[in-house]
Amino acid sequence: MARMGLRWVLLLPLIAACRPAESARYTMDFANGAPGWSLPAETRFTARTENGHLILSLKPPRTVGWVLSPFSFRDGQVEVEGALLEGPSSTDYGLILQAGEGRFYRFAVSADGYYGVFLYEQGSWRILVDWAVHAAIRTGRTTNHLRVRCAGAEMIFWVNGVEVARIQRGANEGGGRAGVSIGNMARGDARVAFDRFAAVRDR
Repeated sequence: MARMGLRWVLLLPLIAACRPAESARYTMDFANGAPGWSLPAETRFTARTENGHLILSLKPPRTVGWVLSPFSFRDGQVEVEGALLEGPSSTDYGLILQAGEGRFYRFAVSADGYYGVFLYEQGSWRILVDWAVHAAIRTGRTTNHLRVRCAGAEMIFWVNGVEVARIQRGANEGGGRAGVSIGNMARGDARVAFDRFAAVRDR
């Protein structure tokens, strides 16, 4: 069955003000918590660290929740491992990029084998790459490795080492913080685990 278009109600996260990391490289395995991350604890959306993973939990359907790291970049790359722990197979999860001033990119895969790329700007979502099936995505409660490379006017997206999409961005776009997200398209509580978050800044 084809996935519906992007029609989620947005869950606004609690974003704590913090300075970007000074180093050009940033890694987080969540073994000792998630220092510098903004971790909301709400009824509908929670984020916590447990057993060396960052766990995002989301309740309402057609909703997206996200948390941001303290690392910011314009050109560079970010990667993470994610896996569905609980919830409908349509649950999706992935990376947030270039977040700042009410605007960011979102790259996500779902546990039923779809991927997509979206732009959030001032309260509205825009589809950049609509949901599509790709054989590189491991389905079910298995781990997927996601990576995004931002260089100049181009953004390139990989799943498990396989390029799945590339898009153009504005040459004058500023940088922003990177993070992770969860989306729930169907009824039923959803939980996703993230590990091995790593990012590098070119400039």
